[in-house]
Amino acid sequence: MNLFKKLFGKTAALSTPPAYSAEENFQQEFLATVPRYICKPGAPVNLSMKNPDTGKAMPFADAFPEQYATWKTVKSAADRRGIIYAILDQFMGSKLELWQLIERFTDDRYPEKALGLATTHQTAADEQSADYWSALAKTNFVLTNYAEASANASKAIALDPAHKRARIVLADTYHFIHQQEEAHRIYNEILAETLPKDKPLELSVYELLGFDGNILPSPIYAAAWLKDDINVTEEVWNWAGEEFYYSPQFRCQHAYYLIEKKEHLKGFVKLFNLAKDMPWCREAVMNSYSLIDQLGLGDRFSEEKNMLKALMDKNSWTNE
Repeated sequence: MNLFKKLFGKTAALSTPPAYSAEENFQQEFLATVPRYICKPGAPVNLSMKNPDTGKAMPFADAFPEQYATWKTVKSAADRRGIIYAILDQFMGSKLELWQLIERFTDDRYPEKALGLATTHQTAADEQSADYWSALAKTNFVLTNYAEASANASKAIALDPAHKRARIVLADTYHFIHQQEEAHRIYNEILAETLPKDKPLELSVYELLGFDGNILPSPIYAAAWLKDDINVTEEVWNWAGEEFYYSPQFRCQHAYYLIEKKEHLKGFVKLFNLAKDMPWCREAVMNSYSLIDQLGLGDRFSEEKNMLKALMDKNSWTNE
């Protein structure tokens, strides 16, 4: 996808956030997570917590002390996001539409639960909803059900030809079913429609690829972008890794990046953790298994190798 690279400047470094207390960081991260929870980038958030006894505003850390205590111990942004999602479920979950629930659980790395909700609770109205079919397409893409993802995304686009999320999933799926030219065409169309016209094309990578930037938040485009930039830093890869942690396709590429950087053990661990989290990802399972022998880790990771072999046998996966 290096043809897209010509459109933009160099990848900017991530800015250093101002120093806040842990309580303030929790509150800011909580509020920033709400638009992603409802799958509406840029949605206004007017949310506050009140003391049930006094009626006065109270810090979110005091309103959710157990979750806050756990949040403070978690380094992964994706895992912290999951903690906040679980809190939001308590007082916003019942207000979400089905497609938003599907998106919420897919983004939180529960695509099998999302698929169950989609099939169990589908209504006649959902049949005519581009949002529903787009969300289902993303779920099937994450589950590596590429034929289903393509069919779902196509249904969404038939209902709403301009539906951006559906078009991104369709392009991502085309990439995996060897229709790269068609994928590139869709990516280019979305960029032409959504790039800002009033400023030079010197966007930061997180504006271009991130959920909040809402320009082209595709795990496949993101991986291709980062691999194509020889100046990209591990910091930016790590940011994108958190942004697209729901995607086994991106997580595989992140592991390969580390291996190519000669950080073989870190790359293997990342790939193996993916195989544990998402055991349906054949690529992660089989490559993790092969790496154990390639890196001479057979004695150290014998239990892990047995686990991977069991998954391969269960699914009749071979290299043939």
